[in-house]
Amino acid sequence: MSPRSEELLAGARDRLGAARVALSAGFPSNAASAAYYAMLYAARAALSEEGRNAKTHSGTWGLFHETFVATGRFDSELYAAAQRTRDLREASDYEAVIVPHADAERIVELAERFVSAVVESTTR
Repeated sequence: MSPRSEELLAGARDRLGAARVALSAGFPSNAASAAYYAMLYAARAALSEEGRNAKTHSGTWGLFHETFVATGRFDSELYAAAQRTRDLREASDYEAVIVPHADAERIVELAERFVSAVVESTTR
C-alpha cells in the first residue's frame, strides 16, 4: 500500500476509534459523524491505491462507486448502507439533529465493516 493510502487508512482507523469512544461516552451524534468520516477516509484510501482522488464527499463516493462497486470489486449493499448514513451525518453536523443511540451504534458497526472490507479489497 502506498504511503498516501496508508495515511488515509490510518485516518479512517483513528476516526473509527473516536466513534467508538464517543458512543461509549454517550455522544451518539459525534459517534455517527466520526463513523461516517471513517468510511469516507477508507474510500479515499482505496481510491488512492488506484491513483484516483476527488476533492469532495460526493466526488469521492461517486468515484468509489465507479471504481469499485460498478466493477464488482466492492459489495454494493455495504456501499449503499454507507451512503444512507450521509444524510443523518449532515443533519447532525449542520442542523444539530440528535442521532439516537441505536442509530449511532448501527452506523459505528457499519463503519467497522466498511473499513474492514476496504482493507480486504486493497490487500488482495
